[in-house]
Amino acid sequence: MNSMKRYIYITLAMVAGVFAFVSCNEDENITPSGNYSPIRGAFPQGDSEYDALIKQISEEYGVYLLYKDITEQDLNREWTSTGTGPVYVGGPKEERENGVWNLPDEYLPFYVNFFYNYIFPNITPEFAQSTFPVKIYMIDNLRSEPRDFSEGEEDESSTPGTDSEKFESIKLGNFDNWAISFKDDVVNGGSDELSIKKQRCMFMNKAIWNARSKGDIITPDEFWSGYVFSEKDTLIYDNPESEYYNYKLGFPDDIYYHFATTGNSDDVWRPTLVVKHTDSWHKKNIGDGERGYDLFGAFIRNAMWLTPDEFAERYSIEKYPMIKEKYDLVVNLMKETYGIDLVGIAKGLDK
Repeated sequence: MNSMKRYIYITLAMVAGVFAFVSCNEDENITPSGNYSPIRGAFPQGDSEYDALIKQISEEYGVYLLYKDITEQDLNREWTSTGTGPVYVGGPKEERENGVWNLPDEYLPFYVNFFYNYIFPNITPEFAQSTFPVKIYMIDNLRSEPRDFSEGEEDESSTPGTDSEKFESIKLGNFDNWAISFKDDVVNGGSDELSIKKQRCMFMNKAIWNARSKGDIITPDEFWSGYVFSEKDTLIYDNPESEYYNYKLGFPDDIYYHFATTGNSDDVWRPTLVVKHTDSWHKKNIGDGERGYDLFGAFIRNAMWLTPDEFAERYSIEKYPMIKEKYDLVVNLMKETYGIDLVGIAKGLDK
C-alpha cells in the first residue's frame, strides 16, 4: 500500500511539473535549444523599425539583442552560486538603486546598427549559434566595480557609485549573456568611425578567443610549416637589416586586445624572443618581463584590424613572403572553415 501511495505521489508531482512548465512558457519567450534560460517578457521589446531588425537577427542567428528591463542579477549571473570577478552595473550612477536599466530610446539605432552592419554580416549563423550567447545586452554606461567580500565596515574603495567604478565596453558573461556598451560621446558622433572599428575588433576577438578556448577553432598543422624554433629561445630582431628580423622569419607584430591605433608603440607588440610553447602560444620577452605571444592569434588580429591594402603596406609581400602566406592561410581558414570574414571586419562598410 505504501508503494502504491508513493507511485501516485510521484505521478502527480510529475504532472504538476509539466503543467507548471507549460504555464510558465505561456508568459515567457523560450530561447533556442542549448544551455540557456528563457528571456522575460515580450520579444522584441518594442515596435520600432530597429526592433524589426532585432527580430530579424534573432530569427536568422538565434541571438536576442535586449535593451530593456536589465537587472544587476542578469549581468552577474554565474554557473556557480558565488561569483569571484567584479560586479557589473549599468545606466546612470544616480539610477543605480532603481534596479532596472533601459537603453535610452535615442541610443537604440546606434547599437542595433552596430550589430546589423558590422558584426552579423561577417559571421555565419552556425558560428553565431555555436559561439555567441543567446542574449546580448545593449547597455548604456556599463561599468564594473570590485566585488566586496568583507564583513562589517564597508570598504569605501568599493562602495557603489564611487570613482572605483570602471567603464566596460564589452563583458562576456559566464552564464548565458554578453553585454556591450558605447561611451556617450561615441554614440553622439564623436570620433565614431575609429571607435566602431575598435569595438567590432574587440568584440570579435573575444568571440574568436572564446571559440578557440573551447576547441571549436584550432590552429591547423600547416600553419606551422616553415617556422623554425630552436630547442631553447629563438632570438629575433626588429632590425630590418638582420637575417633574424622578425618579419623575415614570419613573425608579425601583435596587436593588443583593445586595438588602439597602430602608431602607438604601447599598443603594438614587436616580438623579440620566442619559443614554441604550446599549440599556438609562444613566449616572448620585453625587457625583464615575459608575455605570451600568440602567433596564430596575432595573424587573426592583424587581419581584422588592417585592411588587405594596409596589411600589404605594413608587411611588404616582396620582402616578407612568409607573412603574406600565413595571412592568406588564416584569412581563408577563418572564412571557409569557421564562417568568419576577417577582411569584412577590417573593412567595415567599405566593402
